[in-house]
Amino acid sequence: MFQKTDYCGFFFLIISTALVGCHKPLEDSVAQQVKTETPAEHNESAKSLTEVAGKATVPVEKTQPVLKNTIPQNAKAYIGRYQCTISCKDPFANCDQGTSDYVINLLADGSAHRTMIHLGQITFASNFHYRQDRWAYDAEHHQVVVYRSNGVKFFYDIDQNKNLVMDLEKIAHASERNQQYFNAGNPLPQQAYRLLKEKVS
Repeated sequence: MFQKTDYCGFFFLIISTALVGCHKPLEDSVAQQVKTETPAEHNESAKSLTEVAGKATVPVEKTQPVLKNTIPQNAKAYIGRYQCTISCKDPFANCDQGTSDYVINLLADGSAHRTMIHLGQITFASNFHYRQDRWAYDAEHHQVVVYRSNGVKFFYDIDQNKNLVMDLEKIAHASERNQQYFNAGNPLPQQAYRLLKEKVS
C-alpha cells in the first residue's frame, strides 16, 4: 500500500518537473520580450512626461494675451505712476481712520491700474477691479480720461508738471452714467485731488 502511494508521489513529482521544464523556454521568451520592450516603453513615458512638464512650465506671459498698444504718440508723455494721499474723513478714501494713498498707473497698452493703499493694505479703489480700466488722452481738453469698468469716467486735468488734477465738475456731471453712479450714493471725492507723477530716475 505504502509502495503504491510512493510510486504515485514519485510519478507526480516527475510529471510536475517535466511540465516546469517544458514551460521554461516560454517563460524565458516572455521575460526576454518584457526586458527588451521595457526600455523603449520607459523612454516613451519619460519623453511624454518631459513634454508635459515642458508645457506646464511655459512662462505665464506667453499664455496670456498681450494687449495691443493703443496709446497715440501725443499721449505717451502721460504714461506713468501717479499718487496722492487722501484723508479717511473723505468717504472716497474707503478707510476708517488715518489716510490712504490713491495710486493710478497709466500703462502704454492703454490699461489703467488704480488702488487705495491704507496702512499697508491694498484695496481696489471704489471696489472695482483695476485691471479692467482703460485710459485715453483728450488733446482738445488736455485731459487724461480713465474709463472705469462700470462705465463711469474720471477726468483729470494735466498741470504744467504733468501731474493729474481731478476735474470734479466733469466727473460728477459728464454723463448720465456718472450722474446715476453718484446719485446712487457712491462717494464723489470731496476735493480736486492732485496726483503727483512719480519721477523716473
